[in-house]
Amino acid sequence: MRYADIAIPAKVFYAFTYLIPDAMQLSVGSLVEVPFRNKKMMGIVTKLHDETPLHFAKSLKHISTCISKNPLMHEALVNFVLWIAKYYCAPVGETFRTALPKRILEATDLNATRVTVPHELRSFKADSSLTLLPEQAEVVQTILQSINEEKKKPFLIEGITGSGKTEVYLQICEHILSNGGQAIFLVPEIGLTPQTASRVINRFGEQVAVYHSELTDAQRQAQWLRMKTGEANIAIGTRSALFAPFENLQAIIIDEEHDGSYKQEEGGVHYHARDAAVMRAHLENALIVLGSATPSLESYFNALNGKYHLLRLTKRATGAVLPKVELIDLKDKSHRKDEEALSLSTPLLNELGKTLARKEQAILFLNRRGFAHFILCEDCGHVYECPNCKISLTYHERKNHLLCHYCDYSISTPKTCASCKSENLTPVGAGTERLEGEIADLFPDARVARLDRDTLQKRETRTKIFKQMRNHEIDVLIGTQLITKGHDFPGVTLVGIISADAVLGLPDFRSSERTFQLITQVSGRAGRGDKPGKVIVQTYQPEHPSLLHAKEHNFVSFFEEERQSREDLFYPPFGRIANIKFLGNDEQKVIRASRFIADSLRKTFSHNEALSLLGPAPAPLEKIRGKFRWHILLKSKQTSLLSEVITQMQIHLMPKLPSGVRMNVDIDPMQLL
Repeated sequence: MRYADIAIPAKVFYAFTYLIPDAMQLSVGSLVEVPFRNKKMMGIVTKLHDETPLHFAKSLKHISTCISKNPLMHEALVNFVLWIAKYYCAPVGETFRTALPKRILEATDLNATRVTVPHELRSFKADSSLTLLPEQAEVVQTILQSINEEKKKPFLIEGITGSGKTEVYLQICEHILSNGGQAIFLVPEIGLTPQTASRVINRFGEQVAVYHSELTDAQRQAQWLRMKTGEANIAIGTRSALFAPFENLQAIIIDEEHDGSYKQEEGGVHYHARDAAVMRAHLENALIVLGSATPSLESYFNALNGKYHLLRLTKRATGAVLPKVELIDLKDKSHRKDEEALSLSTPLLNELGKTLARKEQAILFLNRRGFAHFILCEDCGHVYECPNCKISLTYHERKNHLLCHYCDYSISTPKTCASCKSENLTPVGAGTERLEGEIADLFPDARVARLDRDTLQKRETRTKIFKQMRNHEIDVLIGTQLITKGHDFPGVTLVGIISADAVLGLPDFRSSERTFQLITQVSGRAGRGDKPGKVIVQTYQPEHPSLLHAKEHNFVSFFEEERQSREDLFYPPFGRIANIKFLGNDEQKVIRASRFIADSLRKTFSHNEALSLLGPAPAPLEKIRGKFRWHILLKSKQTSLLSEVITQMQIHLMPKLPSGVRMNVDIDPMQLL
């Protein structure tokens, strides 16, 4: 008898075994239709074998139909998807659903029409014949020399902002494609990195497939088919582009490898595209290059341990120098003399005035949308909160409403306090909308624009803003962390960071790392042209190590200081962690479920000192979108032990959870909120 293991899009952690009809020809990666319970379902063949299942041999069903004559995925890609399911403790079928376009998995029109490159990405023109600096050329040569090695190590490029990492990536891809190979080029968010995307498109033209979440189902299907048929040989996109169906994959590029956008946080399979890419490159013996001005501690640690090759780019490609960084202590009242400048210290206000007088551009960074953090009653202290999320509502002046940025709940701005009926309501804390108004009042002749999630809801808006900045039609750009995403605006000579404390204050073990990365990345927007840049950082903690190391542009010294606290507590990269989250509408059920799992794990693994269990406890964001949230944190230095614990939990304990409570497992979480 012949058998096939089939991954079905159901929330189970294994594939199902079916009998193969005698006349049916199958391959690993084929799309099939099978009977499942009382209906027919599509699935992917993950294994062919003649091993009779011991317990279910008599109840096995036959595969109904083979849908695809040719496999949708080659065997190495199937094994890669199976690895993701195992490593991230995710349902096998759900993982294949993540890896394939919806219309492909549903066998909808497997001959979809082709899709051209989006117009917005063609609006930027890149020079396709840039000459490398000696330092860049040496990096390219070193990487390409390893192309024929049987066992390739990943390469990590630590390159300062503006050092020309993108051109290094492009020349590697050019070599790969000219020799008949295929390449994947990952970026954190395609809509926010149009310059990088357009340079890839302008260099390689019709060979490029653009693949990301903003495409419609039909567009994703069409781009996938272009890659599958070999019409496109280089894929540029976000996380999902990692699953490009290339059978001759020879290189994977991870731009801004430190960026948290590579981790799937909400819904679906919680995989990290950077870490998964390292495994795909290993399985297909492809080059993999990770690059950043602020490498993640995990990647840098791997380089120091010899798992990765470490390469450095220490000079800006234009010959410009890194900007001078100045820390402004907001505790010093002499820095807050101007009553009209609520958000800007005197040094930043003065420097902004000088910048505008010189007809140069400035960026002001504030990682908070809206007009104010919240509305406060001055008489009783009442703060308006979202009823679904237990989080203060953000005040938006232009739309005159209070908005929850987690679940989109909103109410009109109240005129009286809901608690004491007082009319003494005041906005507290500055958001990007309020800062925009302040700058317009202080500098009425300045052309001011804002770049945040509120203004980026329309694709045309962000394209217009990027273009206006490059054409010097904007004097001051105000934005959230979206402006840190690798943009190149040569006219910017001043960057002001309104509050460096916002990220430092988060209850998360990565807050220091994120602060260093954000300040370094946003500082890197200054002085990229032919004029020197300056960065002014406002903070109540000017002595904080993250800020002091960022001031000196010294990643290595930051790493050495941060590693000590991480190592003492077994946090990554010195240990692996898993965040077990419990969610539900009934708070008491959620609490009982979390305590049941925690108590059961402690009883089962109490003898094992290599495992540490923290909690259960309310999540820092205790309620979101109407769901109460508790969590347990598992820590271990042993990867296999953590996997064993979670597997046992999913098999034996998860089915015993009370109804209405959902449990999510997040391996290697990027945040614990």
